[in-house]
Amino acid sequence: MFTGEIQRSRSKRPLVIGIVTVVLVAGLVLIVPMPHTVPSTFVLAPISTVELAAPRDGTIAEISSSTGAIVAKGSIIARYDVAEAEKKLPDLEKQVASLEKQPAIKPNPKAKAAVTRAEGALAAAEAAVKKAKGKKVAAAEKKRRAAAAALEKAKAAVGMSKEELEQQLTAAQQALTAAKAQVASANIFAPASGVLTLIELEKGRAVVKDAKIAVVEDTSKLKAMVKVPAGEKVVKGQGVELVLPAAKKRVLFDADAKGDVAEAEFDNAKGELTVGLRGEANIEGTQRSIVSR
Repeated sequence: MFTGEIQRSRSKRPLVIGIVTVVLVAGLVLIVPMPHTVPSTFVLAPISTVELAAPRDGTIAEISSSTGAIVAKGSIIARYDVAEAEKKLPDLEKQVASLEKQPAIKPNPKAKAAVTRAEGALAAAEAAVKKAKGKKVAAAEKKRRAAAAALEKAKAAVGMSKEELEQQLTAAQQALTAAKAQVASANIFAPASGVLTLIELEKGRAVVKDAKIAVVEDTSKLKAMVKVPAGEKVVKGQGVELVLPAAKKRVLFDADAKGDVAEAEFDNAKGELTVGLRGEANIEGTQRSIVSR
């Protein structure tokens, strides 16, 4: 009798061990995190945008880039019209040089008539340059320069007091400085690398200083705007795999998801990816059970 009970007890032992094992395994499945991914989608957006303000008053003569173009920081996107300033530079430089050498002498009122005639001749020559076309432009410009030189000679013959000479020299120097500044600031540069959007830039259009004329979407860094599926939770530091046209890229979320969108920032210094690109995303996470809770 006793021996039979021992045998029955021994026969039940494997069953008990099996039940305990199942319970332990089930417990481990419930408490050990298991990796999984959740399919989703993403769209690329710029981290920041940079507004471009007109550096000065002026009229736009050329536009080197169009809306949607990829520009590099410091590249020329437009140019002011500085033709008049460039045309005036030689005459202003000669005028300043002449006044610097001219001695102060007693004014000669009788010579002023010659100045008036020379001024009229110069005005006519300048008008002729504006009307000239084709091969006649060079000849008209040559006459204009000769008229300008004759005017300076006539003014020198009139004579000026020291005070008058200093005033004219100062005015000529200021005009020369202003013309040089216009020529030097002819180019408008991109403030950042990225996608260009023109706003007030148009050939032949006048712009005022500090007016917003363009926007550059900085693409040196981008952010993936990832759609968070219903029922999922995304937190800062969690990974996501972006399925790109030529490869896959793993990045981390920068903050907890707000609503149904989470952002993951990454470097794009080489400009391989463009704003607006869409694709698939695999949100990386863990689950504690295969049973939906």
